[in-house]
Amino acid sequence: MYSGKLKIARTLIAIGLVGLMVFFVASPSYGQQKRHEFSAGYGMVTTSQIVDIFTNILLISITIGQAAKVDNKYPGAFVFSYKYSSGSRLGFGLTFAVDRASGNLAMSGVPVGTYTENYYTGALEMDYRYINRENFCLYSGLGVGLTVRKGEYRYSETSTSSDSYPVVQVTLLGFRVGNKIALFGELGGGYKGVVHGGMRFTL
Repeated sequence: MYSGKLKIARTLIAIGLVGLMVFFVASPSYGQQKRHEFSAGYGMVTTSQIVDIFTNILLISITIGQAAKVDNKYPGAFVFSYKYSSGSRLGFGLTFAVDRASGNLAMSGVPVGTYTENYYTGALEMDYRYINRENFCLYSGLGVGLTVRKGEYRYSETSTSSDSYPVVQVTLLGFRVGNKIALFGELGGGYKGVVHGGMRFTL
């Protein structure tokens, strides 16, 4: 008798969990109507910073030899995005990000100058919204783009450099709280940073 009741309870729990999944994943909601979303955010630990730290661009060739970039400062990236979604859980959009690095130049441990590097990123993005409701959204996303790096190196004279490289952004988990004016936060990695958040406005 007891084992039979236990099986019934387990069955009811399983049905309830499946029902919740169907409710969140399959049911229509206001959030699946057409939305034009504009966001302004700030990200930390970006691709540009990681590349700068872990590759040989920490060494800069200047006219007096190779100088090391030291006392580096990374204030983070300012990110501006547009997303459009209509009739599905997919959203598509564009992102523009501005990142910056600065510090000193040193040779054999002796300071010889300073440097500033600016990173400009343009990207195409797509996200999938697991929960897509009027005042709450839970999603993951992927972006691909191009970063242009422009550097200025000041010592006895000033030199400049410019290059570009492809970048990606993987958003493992993001959320939006609010509707017309909302807060959002994202956890992932790439040109927007490991942690990225800000304000989102919907038309």
